[in-house]
Amino acid sequence: MDANIVVIDNDDTMRDLFTLCLKRRDWQVFSYSYDHINLAALKQHNPDIIILDFNHQDGGRGWELLQILKMEDTTANIPILITTTITDLSVEIRGYLSTRYINVVLKPFDVNNLLGLVQKTLTLANQAGAIFSSDQALPILVVEDTEHLRDAITTVLSMEGYPFATAYNGLAALDSVFRTEYCLILLDLAMPIMNGFEFLSAYDRQLRPHSPVIILSAETDITPDTLPTFVVDVLSKPFNIKHLLRLVAKYAQPV
Repeated sequence: MDANIVVIDNDDTMRDLFTLCLKRRDWQVFSYSYDHINLAALKQHNPDIIILDFNHQDGGRGWELLQILKMEDTTANIPILITTTITDLSVEIRGYLSTRYINVVLKPFDVNNLLGLVQKTLTLANQAGAIFSSDQALPILVVEDTEHLRDAITTVLSMEGYPFATAYNGLAALDSVFRTEYCLILLDLAMPIMNGFEFLSAYDRQLRPHSPVIILSAETDITPDTLPTFVVDVLSKPFNIKHLLRLVAKYAQPV
């Protein structure tokens, strides 16, 4: 698989090691220190993955660059692999880990394991590429653990011409938003393994753009002020299908 890989590390020896190992897989490698890279130059390489070093001596520049990459629309979907000797990673980084969109490798690392992780990340990104394409309607993610209700919602969406995917709990939904971009998320709250509130908390920590979320819940005391800003509405169960479809029409495009 052809790939452009950008390595950002202040250690000359580590950059040389990365370049040597990655080029053995016939990947194109561009390596820089933090002093010699900026967002504009990075974009010119059109990277398929970025390997970013975090250390105590960079003055937080690694974290600053990571924030910029995830806030910029043109780079938000680029997979990132962080290499670091830091064992007490911040809450923000742990939040990223929960989405599995950013991998962290502790130094010293096994080169073969690192290359395997790079290959796996490139494969997953390649599989998601068709879905990220802008020339087709993005799907709706239905997150609901009750099978008959999940089937009823997806049947109606299908009849109305909307593409969709399903997840049966919050953890499966996090895996889905890592792999695929959605125009809308329909989210139940009371679910096993990871409930809707826990999903919202983990999803909120992502710095990449968020899909709008409509909550579907039997709870009647939900306070919108306490929810993330990407939660656009709350529908109480049982809800009117026509009302749901009116809301869906605001955010989703039929095939």
